[in-house]
Amino acid sequence: MKAVIFARVSSKDQEDGHSLDAQIQSCFEYAIKKEFKVLEQFRVVESSTANGRPEFSKMVDFVKKQQEKVVVLCYCVDRLQRDFDEQYFELQKLIKLGKLEIHFIKNEFIEHKDMDSSAKFRKNLDVLLANDYRNKISDNVKRSNRKKLEEGTILGDSPIGYLNTKRIDKKKEKVEVCIDPERGHLVKKMFEEYATGLHSMEDLRLMANEDGLKSKRGYELSKSHIEKILGNPFYYGYMLYNGILYRHIHPTLISKDLFDECQEVRSGRRKTKSKRTKKPFVLTGLLKCQHCACSYSPELKKGRYVYMRPTKSKGECSYCYHINENAVLSQIEDVLKGMKIPQHILNDVADELKKSSDKEYQHQASEGQRLQQQYQTLQIRIKRARELYLDASIAKEEFDEMMTGLQVERQNVEARLQRLSNADNSFNKNVMTIFELASKAHDLFKSSELEEKRRIIALVFPNLEMNSAKLVFTLRKPFDMMMNVSHRQEWLPGKDSNLRPSD
Repeated sequence: MKAVIFARVSSKDQEDGHSLDAQIQSCFEYAIKKEFKVLEQFRVVESSTANGRPEFSKMVDFVKKQQEKVVVLCYCVDRLQRDFDEQYFELQKLIKLGKLEIHFIKNEFIEHKDMDSSAKFRKNLDVLLANDYRNKISDNVKRSNRKKLEEGTILGDSPIGYLNTKRIDKKKEKVEVCIDPERGHLVKKMFEEYATGLHSMEDLRLMANEDGLKSKRGYELSKSHIEKILGNPFYYGYMLYNGILYRHIHPTLISKDLFDECQEVRSGRRKTKSKRTKKPFVLTGLLKCQHCACSYSPELKKGRYVYMRPTKSKGECSYCYHINENAVLSQIEDVLKGMKIPQHILNDVADELKKSSDKEYQHQASEGQRLQQQYQTLQIRIKRARELYLDASIAKEEFDEMMTGLQVERQNVEARLQRLSNADNSFNKNVMTIFELASKAHDLFKSSELEEKRRIIALVFPNLEMNSAKLVFTLRKPFDMMMNVSHRQEWLPGKDSNLRPSD
């Protein structure tokens, strides 16, 4: 049988090591053992979260062009996928057509078209665990970035008007930023002109082109680029990252007062329009005809009966007609009943997840204590600054600058404490919540008010369609894995395949 090898690392640093070579060697040894003929090997350096994953797509295209069935050899699941994305569905199509098998060497697992539900469940759980591993790496990166931000160091490239100094060792040397001698004064001029209130974004664009102000890549500035510059707090001394302001250590280009004047001009030129979106019916905007794709609109009859009326916007269709809302809701309830998971399975899932939660809990407790101490220190410093000002020990200008910095820091700490209190082992809780929600979905739906019913439907079903009086639906992942799970023999990898409730 013909085969292709897929090996992936996330960064150039990993490529310079031996990770790719080790993966490919394992795959070749497996191919020799199984007497596979290797047609091609794909050495990929891209993150599993890369937009579009172009290198991965090349491998998929290569497989599609083959006339015979092909085996993809991959060292382990997380080298191929860590999410249920579009590429995942492309592979599933090929597998269902019998054109593809995937052999995961380390996992000792083969994905093929004749897999039973238990094997599919195991594979999907492997992907969930790989996704968890990726998220933990992401958390580590976020912690590192947060430390840099707290120290006042920029992440990545500086905005136009500044230049990053070159570093020999990027891992050890901190980023240093200086004002661009060619562009800096032109960016400052842009702020000053806009603050007068006499110029539009188009005026500023023309002025920038006349002055020769271009982007760092040499392109003329667009109106959206100029608007982004005018709203960037970096120019007066702060970095905005994930909605939080951090004071940076790099030189400022303008004053805070000039920045605020520009924001007043910006807000005065914009008006926000509000729209009414409240819908007093459960199925409003959620139901379509499977055949003509027209929507169903709720209609109240005799002041108490709700009927779903097809709009016929696509023309006449014999498959869609008035139907009582309760007839549709009862079919939705039947689907939700099928997702009920026995308690002994919920208990086993909770036990598996608990094993990975202790270290995360310890980190959160330590981080919470550190933030509380930082908050108390800021409170003391704010009180001391006020006392110095009242005693006339510092000038008002110095006091205002000091208070602005302290209050921003305090706001940032409060936001982090709030996020930390809400985070508490988020991945494990989210997985457990999904299982519990699936198990209790029917009871919750029955007892919920109108808006809660709508939220449950939107969470579980990506779309609802009617084929005459019959509901046609698909389930969102991972709820589709939980239909009739109580009838499965195997549900977790590495567990006894003959699980039964304890006596």
